[in-house]
Formats: sequence, C-alpha cells, structure tokens
Amino acid sequence: MVSEAFRDARIKSLRYGELDRSIVVAAAVRVAERSGVRSVTVRSLATELGLSTTAMYRYVDGKAELLNLVAEATLASVELPVSGSWQQRIRVFARSARTAMLRIDGIADLLQTQPAKGAALQVDTLIQQLVVDAGVPASRRESARLLLMIFVTGSVSFEQALDGLPHGLDVAPETRFEQGLDVLIAGLEAM
Repeated sequence: MVSEAFRDARIKSLRYGELDRSIVVAAAVRVAERSGVRSVTVRSLATELGLSTTAMYRYVDGKAELLNLVAEATLASVELPVSGSWQQRIRVFARSARTAMLRIDGIADLLQTQPAKGAALQVDTLIQQLVVDAGVPASRRESARLLLMIFVTGSVSFEQALDGLPHGLDVAPETRFEQGLDVLIAGLEAM
C-alpha cells in the first residue's frame, strides 16, 4: 500500500522552497491512481500541485523520471516477507504486489520496462532469494525468477485490460490469481 504520507499529502498554498521530493512523488502517485500511469506528465503533476509546468522542472527532469518515481513508490509499498516458508513468502509477496499494482492502471506494463534499482532492486533480491529457498537448481533460477515476476505483472495487466469489458470468464480475478499461484508454487516444488 502506498504510504499514508504519500496518499494524504495535501498541497495548500506553498511558499517558495516548501515543495520537496516526497510531495512531488505523492502528487504523481495520486494522479496515477486517479487516471492511470499514462496520465502522469509534468503538466498533470503541475496541475495537481497548483504550480506552473515550468516550475515542476526544478523537481523532475521530465515524464520518464516521473514514471520512475511512480514505479518506485508502487514497489516500495509491496510487502517483502522475511519469515515463513518460501511458499508462504511467495504468496505474501505476490498478493501484496498485485494489490499495489491494481491501484494504478497500466503500472504493471511500466514495471516490466524499468531498470532494477531502489525498491525494484529490493523486490528482485527477494525473488532471487525465494527461488533459491525453493531449491530451484542454479541453471533454472533465472527462468524461475522471471516466471514469478511475469506471472504477477501479467496477471495484473490481464485483469486491468478486462476491467469493464465483457469477457465471458466465470472465475473471479482473485480466484484466477490464487489458482495461478498454486500452479506456480507446485511447479517450483516439482523442481
């Protein structure tokens, strides 16, 4: 979950020098949650903050940096479990990641193109450890790591793509996700 400080950051009339990075990130996340990741621009951020677009360039270099900030904030809200069996930790991580990503339309697609740094690197490190703890042979660890991330991001992308469209699927999205987790974990156990 995006921290309450991010979610509740409110901009009143800011005086010169009062705007900081956390307020900028909170505003970018609010724009993304409200209208999707594609709506995050320097202009939309300026509007959210009640500032000029030109003034925003003091805080961000452009749209690419803004999207990276939203991606990092999203991943920073994902629970990274350190105790329990590897199966339990995969479930906690995957459910938390799904919940975080479902808040922002299009974020799962964006996350698949972002370099692993900051919170993304922490998530990747956790996944690597989970694959090791699952006993996956060294020659297959990279494939297993990718499979877990692709499952989570792909499930969210699929769910968001179907949102509001007639799709003829009889299984609720949460059930599909849990069944997919069962299959993924069974596959790792079989290794």
